[in-house]
Amino acid sequence: MTSTITEGVDTSFDRYARMVRRALGVPVALVSLVEAERQVFVGAEGLPSPVDVVRETPLSHSFCQWVVKDEAPVVTSDARLDERLHSNLAIPELGVVAYAGWPVTDHTGAVIGSLCAIDDQPREWTDGDLATLEDLAAACSTELAQRGLRDQAATGARHAEELSHRSRVLLALSEALSSTYTLGEVATAVQQVSLTHLGCLRAGIWLTDGPDATTLRFLPPTGAEEWESAAINAALALDRTNPLGDALLANEPILFATAEQQNAIYTQLDLRAQVGRSRAFWPLAARGRAFGAMALIWDDERVLSADERTTIGALSSYAAQAIQRALLVQEQLDALITLQSALLPGLPDVGHLELAARYRPAAARDQVGGDWYDAVVMPSGATNLMIGDVVGHDIAAAATMGQMRNMLRAIAWSVDDAPSQNVTRLDQALVDLEVDGMASLVYARIEPTAEGADGPHQLRWTSAGHPPPVVVDPEGTARFLDEGAADLMVGVDPSSARTDRRTDIEAGSTLLLYTDGLVERRTEHLDGGLARLLTAIERHHDQPVGAFLDRVLTDLIDARLDDDVAVLAVRFAAPS
Repeated sequence: MTSTITEGVDTSFDRYARMVRRALGVPVALVSLVEAERQVFVGAEGLPSPVDVVRETPLSHSFCQWVVKDEAPVVTSDARLDERLHSNLAIPELGVVAYAGWPVTDHTGAVIGSLCAIDDQPREWTDGDLATLEDLAAACSTELAQRGLRDQAATGARHAEELSHRSRVLLALSEALSSTYTLGEVATAVQQVSLTHLGCLRAGIWLTDGPDATTLRFLPPTGAEEWESAAINAALALDRTNPLGDALLANEPILFATAEQQNAIYTQLDLRAQVGRSRAFWPLAARGRAFGAMALIWDDERVLSADERTTIGALSSYAAQAIQRALLVQEQLDALITLQSALLPGLPDVGHLELAARYRPAAARDQVGGDWYDAVVMPSGATNLMIGDVVGHDIAAAATMGQMRNMLRAIAWSVDDAPSQNVTRLDQALVDLEVDGMASLVYARIEPTAEGADGPHQLRWTSAGHPPPVVVDPEGTARFLDEGAADLMVGVDPSSARTDRRTDIEAGSTLLLYTDGLVERRTEHLDGGLARLLTAIERHHDQPVGAFLDRVLTDLIDARLDDDVAVLAVRFAAPS
């Protein structure tokens, strides 16, 4: 089966192969599109030479052809023992032994290839492996479908000048929706395209609450002017008492040339803020799943032509696929953020110290951060505090964060040594254990003086390229602990010299460690963010330590956070 996607060598799906390779821990992962006489790898990670250059093989070396022929997954723990696969030349020439391939489809729903994981050793694929592969194949299929529809629209524009306007509309729909990752972005794109290219007065989406839903709920576009009638009818029953529910249950569009025609049928609608004349209600469904319905309102009386119906049908198809992708991305990232939050530890109970910490993920749904904090109390009574930020905002960064945090925690517990020495041990361990990643961090160590908890506490710390800690005294005067330049980040050069710094902390003071997302803004110099931090700390220093962190975060974090943030605060007991 041939697809226009495979003309030439397209490598833009490599990220799906990378995600499969990392998630399943396999040496090779592919997005393979099967043609009449060859398979083309539009996504690949770990291919041997020279296949990694030519990015294709004949079907004599293809397991993926059987995924297309079967229109179903093909899974084998050892292809050498498989009756259908044992003679495939991919086994002796490419080292394929274990194989798990999941179908990927184009915009027509046809199976055109496979997203597959390959191992050069026998392997029993777990249910979790296959579920991950299925989810990623669904996301890959959605992107393939959108590209197919985009190419289809572009071809129509080239070949039919008389349809140029409609072709431009289809292209606009594709471009607007292909870059959406959240439900709000999908609603905004549908509204903008409908108003700009379809001449609508209003446009909106109502979504179900899930597969067994009984209600449709309005999805407000991001940053758009309020649609009063939609707000009034924001929750509608998923039944035939309203046109949106009716269109979804019938799985076909419902059209009215005038508002009066609609109102005569659906008498239970709240019409207090009704606008416009003609209206169309289109179901939103993809891959056999219904997501909701779309309402389009025009300010004049009109009967839609066949060409207009085709265009709106394409809009509904694009929107449904974008909704499916947004839900999948949201589900996966929610799981990752939950996992990341689970990796963050509980804080120990230290009699003369009150500890509190907070973590806030970035607003962007396509980012998973590598920020972490930790606290370890030693048998000697010393308290070790750690906060760090792994470079990157993806699954790999979150995984590296978990490794670094656990390694440093183990080092801190097992070696009761100066902060600089333990950070050096972490740096060397990253090399010895082949953990690929860089991070900034602060490692601090608190020990009570001979006077006990009522006296000043000695703080020793080292900074590996991290923003400086802040101390605020009981009177509310805050200062950065930024004596000297910070040392090199970890993960760069394990032989780099590291320095311990010391200071005494007055009883009743508060120490704050934080990651750069708290103070860095794209539109502001770092000095401005640091100044705002000092102001917020001094404003709220007298609050209980947990409330202190919450209020500082409220003061500094924008409505749309660009980066994730971790903060760790220590309140030193006031004199008894």
